[in-house]
Parts: sequence; C-alpha cells; structure tokens
Amino acid sequence: MSKAKLFILAVAVLTFSLAQAQVDTLTLMHVNDTHSHLLPYGPKDSDGNWTWGGMARMATLIGMTRMTEPNVMLFHSGDLFVGDFMFQEYVGVAELEIMKALGYTALELGNHEFDLYPSTLKYVLNQAGFPAQGFPVLCANLDMTADPELDYFVQPYIIQEISGVRVGVFGLMTELTNQISNPSPVVVLPPLAQAQAWVDTLRIGHDCDLVILLSHMGIFEEQLAAATIGGIDIILGGHTHTVTPAPIVIGNTVLVQAGEFAKHIGKLTVITNAGAVQDWSYQLLNIDSSVPAEPTLAGMIDFLAAGVEADPRFGPVYSAVIAHASRDITKPFGEGLCRDNPLGNLVADAMRSATATQIAIQPQGFISQTIYAGPVKGADIFQAVPYGFDQATGLGLKLVTFETNGMSLIYGLEFATYNLPYVEDFFLHGSNISYAYNSANTPGARVDYGSIRINGLPLDPTATYTVTVPDAVVPFFSQIPGFQVNNLVATGLSLYTVVRDFMAGHSPVTYYAEGRVIDFSMLENPVAGIGGMIDVVWQFEDNGSIYDRHTANLLQKRLEIIKASIERGQGRAALNQLNAFELKLQDLADSGLISQTASERLIILAEKLAESIDSDYAHPEMPQGSSPLPYDAKLNQNYPNPFNGSTVISFTLPGATNLNLAIYDLAGRKVRTLLAGYQEAGHTSVTWDGKDENGRNVSSGIYFYNLKAGDISMTRKMNYLK
Repeated sequence: MSKAKLFILAVAVLTFSLAQAQVDTLTLMHVNDTHSHLLPYGPKDSDGNWTWGGMARMATLIGMTRMTEPNVMLFHSGDLFVGDFMFQEYVGVAELEIMKALGYTALELGNHEFDLYPSTLKYVLNQAGFPAQGFPVLCANLDMTADPELDYFVQPYIIQEISGVRVGVFGLMTELTNQISNPSPVVVLPPLAQAQAWVDTLRIGHDCDLVILLSHMGIFEEQLAAATIGGIDIILGGHTHTVTPAPIVIGNTVLVQAGEFAKHIGKLTVITNAGAVQDWSYQLLNIDSSVPAEPTLAGMIDFLAAGVEADPRFGPVYSAVIAHASRDITKPFGEGLCRDNPLGNLVADAMRSATATQIAIQPQGFISQTIYAGPVKGADIFQAVPYGFDQATGLGLKLVTFETNGMSLIYGLEFATYNLPYVEDFFLHGSNISYAYNSANTPGARVDYGSIRINGLPLDPTATYTVTVPDAVVPFFSQIPGFQVNNLVATGLSLYTVVRDFMAGHSPVTYYAEGRVIDFSMLENPVAGIGGMIDVVWQFEDNGSIYDRHTANLLQKRLEIIKASIERGQGRAALNQLNAFELKLQDLADSGLISQTASERLIILAEKLAESIDSDYAHPEMPQGSSPLPYDAKLNQNYPNPFNGSTVISFTLPGATNLNLAIYDLAGRKVRTLLAGYQEAGHTSVTWDGKDENGRNVSSGIYFYNLKAGDISMTRKMNYLK
C-alpha cells in the first residue's frame, strides 16, 4: 500500500468528541497562514527539538475545547499551503486530510493556494476527497468563468444553523493574488467591492443572525472592511501574519488574526441573544511545548516526516544539523531608520556569493521565516526561503543573473517602495547595494537617488551592472516601464541550497540589520530624527560596525548636543554641529574605530537631517570667511525642492578636476548640461531655470541631476512644479 493510502487510512481513525450544544454560546476557533507547518518549528530546546507550533499539539487544544465548550466552529483563513518540505513532498494533500480529521468548519483560500496554478489546487482537492468528503472551501471574490471546474470545489459562503442561530460565513481574498501568485485563468476581483453584496445576501436574503467574514485580505483591508462594510459581526483574518492578542473592535465588528505557522490558535467566544451578538471574550492560545501532542496525529506526522527524509532529493532535513546561528536571523521588516532585516541581508549575500555578480536583490515577500539561534537544520533554512516548486529537484526558486543599467535600478527601487507600508512584499533587500527612501513622500518619488551605492560607490545611471535575483522576480521587473533585463542567464542553482551551503560555510552565522536600506521619513521631524540616529548608533555597536562602546557613547553625546540646539531653536548651531559630526565620523573611520560603511550610513543620515533643519529654520548664512574645504566631494540637495521657476544646485570638490553636471529625466534622457570642463576645488553653485538645452521649459515631474568629477559619480533627485 502507498504512503498516501496508509496516511489517509490512518487519519480516518482520528476523531474528537463533540459537546452538547447550548442555546446562546458559540465558540469560534481560528488559525491563518499555517504554511504546511505540520511539525513544530522555531527555537529549539536543549535536546534540539522545535518548541513552537505543531498540528498534533493544536489537535489537543481543539479536542479539549470541544469537550468543554459548546458549539465549536473551526476556521482557517488561508495560506494553508507552501512553507515546508511537507508541501514539497505531499503538495498539500496531507494538510487537507489532517484538517478533515480535525473537523474544520471552513477554509478560505489564500494566495499561496494558487502558487502552482488552479490546476494543481483542483488536483489536490480532488485527491483529498473534496468536496464530497471534505469541508467547505470558500472564496466569494473569484471570477471562475474561464475555469468552471474550480467552481465545483469553491463556494462563496456557507450557512449553518446552530441552536436556532443562523450563522453565515463568506470568504474574501486579497486582490494582490493576481500579481504575487498564479490564479490565471481565474481572476481575483476587488474584495471590498464585493463584500457588501455578500453581507446583504446572508443578512437579508438568508436571514442570518450572525455574519462572519473569513478573510485572507490582510490586516489593513480587514480594518477598512470593518469600518466601511455594514453588517459584518466578526472578521477572522489572515495574509499579513498579524497577531492580535486582543480583538480590534471597529464599530460593531470584531477583528482577529492568529499570527503564523500555527504558533497560536484564537478562540473567540460569542454570546448571542435572540440571534444578535450580546457579548464576547477572546483568548489567543499558545501552541508550544507545554501542550502535549495528540498521540495518534503525532504518529501520523512523524510518518510523513520520515517519508520526506526518505526522499533522496531532500535527505535528513528534519534531523541533521547544517550550521549554527549565533543569534536569531530575523525576518520581520525593519523598524526606525534602518529598514533592512538580517534574513534579507543573509539571503542576498548568499546569492551574490554563489554567482559573483556585482549585486544581488531579494524581495521581502520571498522570505518567510526567521532562522532561530542555535543548531540550524535543513528545514529551518527551507522554511526561511520556501517559495516556488521545481519538479525535478522538489525544491523552490532558482537563481538567475542578468545585466541592467543604473536607471533601471532606480525604477526598480521606486517600484519596491511604492506600496509601503501596506504591502511589504515588493520591498528589496540587497547585497553590495544600499539605498535610502522616504516613505512619507508621494509613491513613485520616494527613492533618494544620491543615496544609492553599488560596492560603496554612488550609482551611475548610465553604467551597466550585473544582478542576481530569484527567478520569480524577473516577471515583476519586466512589468516596470523602462526596466532593462539583458543577457538573462538561468544558473540552475536552487535558492535553498545556495543559502544552506553559505550558512554551512560561514557557521556560526551572525547577521544584523545594517542600514543597507534607510527610510528618511523619521528625519522630517528633526528631534525624532536625532532619536532615530541614536538608535542606529547602538545598532551599529551591536553588530560590530562601531568597534567599542566608548565610541558609541561619544557619538550619542554629540547627537544629544545637536538635539538640544534644535529644541532651543538654534538651527544654525545645529547645522554647524552636524557638519562637525560628519567630520568626526570620517576621523573615526580613518582611525579604525568605526567601519567605513557605518560611517557613510550615518553621514547620509546627518546630511538628510540637515535638510530638515533647513526647512524648519531660517536658511543659515555661512559666516564671512568660513568656507572650509570638505574632506570629500559632496553633491548637495537642490534648494528649494520642490521648486517652481529655478533652483540652486551646489557641490564641493576637495581638489581641481574635470567634471560634468547634467540634468536627466526619469527615462534617463539628458535634459541639459549645466557645467562641463575643468573646475577648481571648493564650493560651487549653479542655477537651473527648468529649461532644456534648446531653451524650452520642461514639463512638471521628477528629474535627477548627476555630477561626474574625476572617478566620482553622484546623483540626486528633484521635483519640478511648473
């Protein structure tokens, strides 16, 4: 008998007793974004065993609740598939069979259920006995006209009558599925545009007393639904992996999410009176090593894990230690000024190490899970980078390399920051590339071009660069107008094996947020900006970029002096102190007390903070006779910016050289050359009047100006308002 048949036979004997129903109490248990985590995961105990999650532990909590509480309904809010070797081996059938045994009330489809196209979803549901032997699979905002077979498996809503209370449940999925997964030929319709009609269908058309939205839209859209769609009593959410220790209550709607990977299960107890919600209480139950595993299901899952390890494509991924992590290599999006995260930096470095391109780029949406401190196994690494499915290897995404120009990289970074903070998936981590942006700016005009560095040097918009990315990133770049993908090469290297081998070769592994990506928005408030810079100083001390605590204390004290000047309204003094701070940073770098990279990051922050002080205080005049030469070339932000009519562009040179200062539009076309030829050392200012080479006024929009001086190329962005 096959493994699959033995497993299906085994789950058939797994049952849980149901308590007698009472009239006025309903218990809703819910999970979301479990991502094929059948086994425990996360930090390990002293014996090397994972301590969080696990379906067998979850089964214990579900069974205990059913035996002690009335009218239990059990829901999953989507992203059941993709995230562990269990999915690579069993393609989701195992998850569905276990859910059948646990007695789920309904599942809302998530975007990852479509990663292998509707054809695979239909196949998996059919293999698991759906719909006849399964539970309802929901989604009310799918246009299945071009794939009517899927309509056989998926329904928009269900209605259950429990002790006289009519409960209507409908499901909605994020429209972003059309871009980040593979639903075609199915189309995901805008969920909020569909919601009210389905609520009315349940509330009015079917006389439902209680309406539940089973959502895979994400916490932002779920809050918007609660605020704008009338008649929803409860939203059981998913997609953003949000943990709500207490419900979010908006109007008459209660909204909850239970995090990710079955680390928690939510339990919402609803008290009804004549069918209406009278009261509720909520518990977010931890699923950890304190919860005993249900033995029958634990045995089944161990059987499945043995099947994975017996597959020669995978080997002992749950048992063999590959490397050690000195600290948690975290996945959550960065906070404060530094927005990169340790896992994104690790993965990008591993990719570039494997291909030897100039840069590597790794989207936030293609990393999934923190790698925790201690012994690291193959499963830990795969869970961090689980996306994609290669039939030959059973693994996920593969690496490709290509060539592009500097202007295309600017387009790509603008695309990456466009939807922040609502959609983080497109945010780009990088190796050998760093950049800054301002999330408070208008989308499409957020990236600070002058901050972009390749191998520590300013980006040259006209230069060609070699790039490594996971193969699934290329279609996104191809959708960006003007983005060039030239000489595309499929390396055949699996992202998982590249990261695995990199960690094995660099064990013990330590990674940090390093300021590879900076968000300037905090600096718009100079006082808050100083606080953010102090945090960065201590981040750099923690990651070893500032080599001793004394140096970090020195930098903090200097920043606190600048903050005091700002708070007293002494803008000129603060600017002078910032200039001295920059010089001190360079001295510390030259003395070997701080890394050159950390010095450069802090100097970029200091320069941007100076612009905020300029805007909040009178533009300071340089005292007569005080015009010290800078320690390095510097291209300043134009002033004013945005501008109407004319603007001043200034720069400083440490020595005489040949230079070229030119204006470019967003397509990379030269608009006008402002200066060309030999230039003496010192400070220089030039005015641009918004005209091109032929004296014609240019149109409103974003432009950038590039200074080439000797071997140096520096670029900054400006906004012309006609």
